[in-house]
Amino acid sequence: MTTDLMEDQRREWRALYDQIRPLLQQFGEEDDGGERKDYLLLDENLGLWHHRIETSNLEIVRPFVVKSLQKLLIGYPNWEIVIAVGNPGKKKVWPAMGLVISEDEIIDGLQRKYFPEEFQSIEYEGSRPQGSRLSDALYTDPGPF
Repeated sequence: MTTDLMEDQRREWRALYDQIRPLLQQFGEEDDGGERKDYLLLDENLGLWHHRIETSNLEIVRPFVVKSLQKLLIGYPNWEIVIAVGNPGKKKVWPAMGLVISEDEIIDGLQRKYFPEEFQSIEYEGSRPQGSRLSDALYTDPGPF
């Protein structure tokens, strides 16, 4: 990356982080280093053009929350927000799954058969299933989830 591109990435990473964090705080409690709560918003900029949210709380993947996150990306066409969904219990092991949100689309990699009934019918307007395009190879194991 050129110096200007790196500076743009750092500036945009911070601007988005500073919007994503308070938005998520409306919908749950943030992990605090030692105790797992509703979600973890990674707070380290790895130089990638995405933010990562890890959660086992399915409230975080409700359509209203996802659409709210997507709206934050308007004007940031290079950026994505990845939501990795993990198993809330220890009895069943869920496969890697999640959502990739960009300004103009949502790639839906959720496997609803593992969810409680009330979450199995969740749909996202304008989404497409993961794996529906060749470029989705970026989003498979060991992909963003």
